[in-house]
Amino acid sequence: MVGKECKICKKRMKGRSDKLFCSTKCKNDYHYQKRSSLFIVNTIDKILHKNYEILLELLENDPRKYFKVPKTLLTEMGYNFDYYTSTYINSRGKMYFYVYDCSIMEFRNQEIMIVNNQHKKNKILFQKKKK
Repeated sequence: MVGKECKICKKRMKGRSDKLFCSTKCKNDYHYQKRSSLFIVNTIDKILHKNYEILLELLENDPRKYFKVPKTLLTEMGYNFDYYTSTYINSRGKMYFYVYDCSIMEFRNQEIMIVNNQHKKNKILFQKKKK
């Protein structure tokens, strides 16, 4: 039977109807690429989780909705400023960097404002349940 194309090199294949690859090399290349992309995703996920844990640790020690800390403190704790889950620009043009449900805002004087957004999430959940 001739017909299906190899997933990697696109060559026409002979053989079983459920065959996906024309050779062992193509099969190995496919699985290597798949593993590589999973490795990248897992690496980024670990960095985001570490950033989140650092923010939660600081928020745990402070009951306020927001407070400032020196940027060096976050850096020393291992915070990676290149990784975040989303951004938000407020009405004054200031950008917040979110890591899941926590956010930070950087100031020119090397200070970082950490915002505890968990109270907002709880408020929204409570309002939804109330309706």
